[in-house]
Amino acid sequence: MRPDADVLIRRPAPADGPAIEAMVARCSTQSRYARFLAPLASIPERHLAEVLDPASQNESWVGTMRDEPDRVVALGSFAANRGDAELALLVEDDWQRRGIGSRLLAILADGAQRAGYCRLTASVLTEARHVVRMLRAVVGPPSIRIDGYVSHVIIDRC
Repeated sequence: MRPDADVLIRRPAPADGPAIEAMVARCSTQSRYARFLAPLASIPERHLAEVLDPASQNESWVGTMRDEPDRVVALGSFAANRGDAELALLVEDDWQRRGIGSRLLAILADGAQRAGYCRLTASVLTEARHVVRMLRAVVGPPSIRIDGYVSHVIIDRC
């Protein structure tokens, strides 16, 4: 059995708001900082509203427990940013390094390409080399510009 076999990847529903908020709250300060690049205690309301909006031009996916479909353990999204698709992931600490982020990233990259985005971007803490390795393995070879503690990753897919 795959390490992430207990996790189902699906589109979020409007009713998933409390489960997403609970997942973010369960994440460590370090994980939240790595995702939002700020010391946030919770998901910003504007971002949550965008994730839950089925009419959004951006794309979001959640990882839920197969046997507890109301328990979210991961959130991935891409947002239009100056003609590029900006990728973002957050996987609950206890579920990290099990392949869930890679699955989400592959779905997001394919969705961005179908939506017409040739360039994918991500802002990653420079110390998070494992994230850059995952991006390279799942999406393709990146170019990286380091700006202090943040690495700006760009991957051209077209």
